[in-house]
Amino acid sequence: MDSAFKLFAFFILLGITSCCAIGREQNTTETVINKRGENLFLLGNFDSFTLDAVVKKLEKSPEITRIVFTANGGSNDDSATLKLGRFIRQEKLDTHVLEGGVIASGGVSLFLAGVKRSIGKNVYIGVHSWQHCSGSGVLNCKSAKDFAHTDPAHRLHNDYIKEMLSTDSFYWFSINAAPQNSIHWLSSSEIQSFKLVNHSINENLEIPFPRAFQNEYENVCHNCPMKNR
Repeated sequence: MDSAFKLFAFFILLGITSCCAIGREQNTTETVINKRGENLFLLGNFDSFTLDAVVKKLEKSPEITRIVFTANGGSNDDSATLKLGRFIRQEKLDTHVLEGGVIASGGVSLFLAGVKRSIGKNVYIGVHSWQHCSGSGVLNCKSAKDFAHTDPAHRLHNDYIKEMLSTDSFYWFSINAAPQNSIHWLSSSEIQSFKLVNHSINENLEIPFPRAFQNEYENVCHNCPMKNR
């Protein structure tokens, strides 16, 4: 009887341990994070767990001075992504988009957090609007540009852009440039006009995950203009 009880207790403990392990696995980010010297490379979309993963990496590696974006298509947790952006600015880190890279939507927001912001050659930067949906069954969705300028719904992104660029003009441009289900790829003159880039670097950075980068690039940049592809 005692042996049977011990065996039963063992399986209960094993089940609890397995559940905890699964929970830990689920609480990991899908964003690829790779440190190379003073550079922290990011690949993929940003999710609810990207914030903690990047902050922990930065805290363990104080030598990191630059966040390097590669192919980053957006965010599925805007609040967490913008919180990470504020942390990057607080730590006075620089940001850079790798030569031949692409950033869009939330990827652009995070890039703007850099104190010094630079891009390589043949980079794509894409923006679009957001929308708010309410109701059940058939959702009632409203685009950002359909809200009055004074509506609090704008504050999440508007306040952030104003913090990073000292003006919110880029925010208003972005929400009118393309609807939520589309993308507007910025021209060189638009990038310059909104002062998204304020620095340049001469070094050639080697991407640490070329195959994964190519796959993600094709996913994010499937509708990029053909001229630089």
